[in-house]
Order: sequence, then C-alpha cells, then structure tokens
Amino acid sequence: MQAIRIAIQSLRSNRARTGLTTLGIIIGVASITLVLSLGTGAQNTVRSQVQKIGNNIILIKPENTTQLYNPYGISNTTTLTETDLNSVKLRSDIAHMAPILLLGGTAKADDKRAEGATIVATTPDLAQITGLETHPGQFVDNTTSRDTATISKKLAVELYGTDQVLGRTVEIKGRPHVIIGVVKDTNSPINLSGVDLDRSIYVSYDNGKSFNQGIAQIQQLLITVKDPSTIDATAGAIDQTILDNHQGERDFRTLAGEAVAEYNDSFYKTTVLATAIVALVTLVVGGIGIMNIMLVGVSERTREIGIRKALGATNQHILGQFLVESLMMCVVGGIAGLAIAYGLAFALSTQLLFRPAINLEITLAGLAMAFVVGMLFGLYPAVKASRKDPIESLRQYQ
Repeated sequence: MQAIRIAIQSLRSNRARTGLTTLGIIIGVASITLVLSLGTGAQNTVRSQVQKIGNNIILIKPENTTQLYNPYGISNTTTLTETDLNSVKLRSDIAHMAPILLLGGTAKADDKRAEGATIVATTPDLAQITGLETHPGQFVDNTTSRDTATISKKLAVELYGTDQVLGRTVEIKGRPHVIIGVVKDTNSPINLSGVDLDRSIYVSYDNGKSFNQGIAQIQQLLITVKDPSTIDATAGAIDQTILDNHQGERDFRTLAGEAVAEYNDSFYKTTVLATAIVALVTLVVGGIGIMNIMLVGVSERTREIGIRKALGATNQHILGQFLVESLMMCVVGGIAGLAIAYGLAFALSTQLLFRPAINLEITLAGLAMAFVVGMLFGLYPAVKASRKDPIESLRQYQ
C-alpha cells in the first residue's frame, strides 16, 4: 500500500508527462481490442446464420482458383463443373441446392455505375437457403426471360434513388436486363456465402452461363439436406461423388454444418491476427515510451532513492515502488483503451450492420496485455533503481 501511495504521488506530480506516456498504451490497447471485437463479431455473425439454418448446410468450394482476364473483366476459374452440379442434383436426400456463379464486370443504370457490386448467377434455391425475401416482384429463375434480373434494395436505391424499380433496365456486362424483383435488405454483409447479398444483382443460372460461352464457372455450391441427422453421411456421399467426377483429384473442399462456420472463422482469424500484430507494435512502442520515462524518473529521483535506502528501504522496496508506477500507468491506460475501443465498436456497428463482440475474454485480454507491457518495460528501470548504492546516490546531489 505504501508503494501504491508513493506511486500515485509521483505520477500526480508529473501529470502532463504521465498522460503523454500513458497515451501510447491507450492507443495500443484500444487498437487491439477493437480488432478483436470486430473480428469476433464477424465470426459470431456467420455462426448464427449457420445455426439459424439448423446446422443443415453443406458448402462446396473449389480448393484453388486462378484469375482469368476476359473481355468483360475478371472472373474466377474454378474446379467445380456443371457435371458436379448435375450429379449432386440427382440425390433424393437434399432439400435445396444453389450454385453460385460470380460474374465479372459492372452493372450500370443510366449514367451511374454500381462500383463494388456483385453480379450473382444462381437458382431460386439461393433465396430458400439464405432466407432472401423478394418484394415487390420475384426472384430470378429459369422460367423467366433470359434478360431479366433481380436487384437488392440497397443497390436499387444507390443506382436509381428509389426501390420502386420494377420494369426498369439495368445494364449487366454490356447487356440490358429488365428488373423483375427487389430483394429486401438482410442487414448482414457478412454471411456464410461470402457475398454481400445487400449489394448484389441476381440473374438466372442459365443467363450466367451465357456470359461465359455457355460454360458454368461455379464458385460455390450451397446445399441443405432434408434430414439434419444425416448431414454428415450426405456430405460424405456428395464429397465422394464429386471426387469420382474429378478422377480422384481433391481440388475442392466439402464442409458441413458447424464446419462451414469454422471455415469462415479461419479467414477472420487470419485477418484479425495480421491486424492485431500491427496494433501490437503500437503497444510495444508505448511500452518503450514508459521505459524511457521511467529511466528518466530514476535518474531524477536518485537522491530520493538514496534517502529511502539510508532509512532502511531494501532493494525489494525500491523495486516494488518503481514497478508499481509502471503497472499503474499501463493498467490505467489499458482501462481507458478498452473504453475507447468499445465506444468505437459501438459507433462502427451502426455502419457495419453487425454486432461487435463485447465479452469478458476480450476485456481480460486487453487488461492482460497492458499488465504484461507494464511488467516487461517497467522491470529494467525498477531493477536499475533498486541496485543504486545509497552512499553514491546521496553524494551525487550534495
């Protein structure tokens, strides 16, 4: 308690220096906490979608894709073929199956372009699997005219200034399409398909093939089964069917139930880890700043150390005094950083349309990092102060 009182007095006597030194810890902890909060929130969003479907989803993705330039822009070549689609379609134990073809190019309406929008060629089963609601109008299917499209509400407002766009024309890859339906907002740009469904234009599967000389470039197959209890067996059978089609070449990946969420988790975890490492550098820089200031403090308070030792203070007392000062700055900075991070996360959630994670694990992780930084970077100055000779310390400032 005595060390804490002395530390508080010392930090108060140099408030400006203490505040500036703590700022590095505040920024570092806030950055890491914000990254963890947003990344975990994104993972939770995908997991909740998989659970909403009832862990009844099978996702098939190509293992490797390459980029191919064509006259319409950039599209993905893929190892999934129409033969795979037709083989799986024959199974009686699947409820819905939606191929997803992502078309390169830009959608235009009058003089406006939908920058960053996704053009998706698929079947009506996509709406069944992902819960897309179309009103007014209808979702595209193979019974409608080839040159028709369904547009998301958000994209309709962006292009036309209104969501009342039935009968209007949108140009997709240089070809005019009549809008026959408007898809309601899902308010979830992060989903198990990896496509922002709120900024997409949908065309029929056959129409999508026509943009690629009649060849289906299938980036994903989304499948739901009739009986959730058989999902593992069904996924295994589908996997074997596609493997036989590919002559035993495993150039695709089959995921079922919770594994779909875990697959997306790996992407978000990698992204969060890379960003957190960058944020950690800020925290380390803050720790170096604390060590520098602590060393300055040890030099300025040499006489104080000598007097305390002359009056009976041990090396452990001096070590504890300076270590407590370092820990107090870091812990206070950590608490402030957590408050700032959660405030920013709350503000960003209104724009990102998914809920950042605010839980005990992230809070404790932020405080633990602040504590470790305070311990590591405060230890050397504290040890240096504790080893000062009392006679030399008193003689230095006579």
